[in-house]
Amino acid sequence: MPPKQKITKNDVLNSAFEIVRREGVENLNARNIAKNLHCSTQPIFTCYENMNDLKTDVFEMANRYHKNYFNKIETGSDIFLNAGIAYVEFALEEANLFRFLFMSGNFCGKQLGEFVEDDCNNHIASGMPAFVEKASPAAQAVFTDMWLYAHGIATMLVTNQLAFDKDQIKVMLIRVFERLVENLPNR
Repeated sequence: MPPKQKITKNDVLNSAFEIVRREGVENLNARNIAKNLHCSTQPIFTCYENMNDLKTDVFEMANRYHKNYFNKIETGSDIFLNAGIAYVEFALEEANLFRFLFMSGNFCGKQLGEFVEDDCNNHIASGMPAFVEKASPAAQAVFTDMWLYAHGIATMLVTNQLAFDKDQIKVMLIRVFERLVENLPNR
């Protein structure tokens, strides 16, 4: 009877996720996972046929982690602002995951509308104040514009091309948010 497998698929996935989180996706390989798990590379390829399959699962895990991060967003009249701030904070706190999720080509070929309507953003939309008609073109435009502005700041931060502190970033986001919500009906 062969010895019982000690390394599970979940072990491999969790190790891979932590490598991406700490060191970046460029350091995700079987050797680093095996080193992290104190085993040979054989159990990794017993659990996963190839590294692309593993990266797909790591991406999904990172996406869930990102979505859970947004559970802390305060809802209400400033939901768009709070989402923008949280987006930039995520980039600052989890730069490697941000790069993996939003700067690694995983959205290649998708339209902006597809991204804006993903699960995380639908979660944010569910917290909009009652006076905002969620499906209105104005509300969708504010959300999209705010997200694009926050994404630009976050991208500049994680690529070390921008050196603003959190207070400066918040002021920038507030300024843009105030201009954008002026266009919302019934405001």
